[in-house]
Amino acid sequence: MQLTCAKVTNFRALQDVEVKIDKKATLVVGRNNSGKTSFANLFDKFFGSDDTKFVLEDLSVGRIKEIKSAVEAYRTARAVPEDSSETREEQLKAAEELIPAISLQVVIAYTVEDDLALLSGIILDLGEDCLEARLEAVLRPCPMW
Repeated sequence: MQLTCAKVTNFRALQDVEVKIDKKATLVVGRNNSGKTSFANLFDKFFGSDDTKFVLEDLSVGRIKEIKSAVEAYRTARAVPEDSSETREEQLKAAEELIPAISLQVVIAYTVEDDLALLSGIILDLGEDCLEARLEAVLRPCPMW
């Protein structure tokens, strides 16, 4: 079994990054503050210990405009009278959809000889020609409205 690709969205400096992982060696290099440590930290946040938590600062700063739009849409929706609940609920849902999500997508290649016990819960395609599993972990903020 081999992790072959990881795609990160909206995590710190990693707004939309895809990393191909070589079978023999993968070296993550880059300038300071380019996201190398963030790349490693994201795996720990999604798959590490239970006490690891996401914080607001984990969202990509490139998404601040979207967060501000969501807050403004929420304020607008809250100003709608409660007796027109359908419109208000629709507007609150639209505001929620403006909030960006942090995601990590990984591709795991495997062979027919591999022990697939760890992947058995996520392998959906049982075709003989399909030898990879895709896993996506997504964090969406839970609005308090």
